[in-house]
Amino acid sequence: MDVQLRCTADAAIAARLDAWLHRWRATRTHGAREVLGVYWPVRGEPDLRAPMSGWHRAGHAIALPRVAAGGGALEFGRWTPATALRVADFGIPLPEPFVPLTPTLLIVPCVGFDQRGYRLGYGGGHYDRTLAAHNLPAVGVAYDGCELVRFVAGGHDRPMTAIVTETRTITPP
Repeated sequence: MDVQLRCTADAAIAARLDAWLHRWRATRTHGAREVLGVYWPVRGEPDLRAPMSGWHRAGHAIALPRVAAGGGALEFGRWTPATALRVADFGIPLPEPFVPLTPTLLIVPCVGFDQRGYRLGYGGGHYDRTLAAHNLPAVGVAYDGCELVRFVAGGHDRPMTAIVTETRTITPP
């Protein structure tokens, strides 16, 4: 994607994700503090850094992932716009210091996805293990061009609650 097209797509994804979050939050217990487990974009993933700042200003706690000791599920650390970041494995920035938070919702990048809500990542299975361990709602974010007609989901794969792209929000059956 060229830079301008990517910026336009990222803004559209952010707007759709904001709308989805608004609807989701309306179903939650009022007064409950929401912790959004988000990601820092790498390798051409949709860039949600600007909306993350907005969600923080709106009162959501934001947390970024790291792989827990032993390489299993992810754990999340508090992020604010003023938080220092250090580059960790695979060039992924982590909050420094890493103050653990437990997300109430995950926002997950998708390398690929299908209409059933399954996603492809980079093959480590960290998000799937996290979803299995904590039974969290999760929204996948991707560009329309990442949609696959169908792929064989593994037994460990967990479907997303929704997938948000620049042109649509998919809520699997």
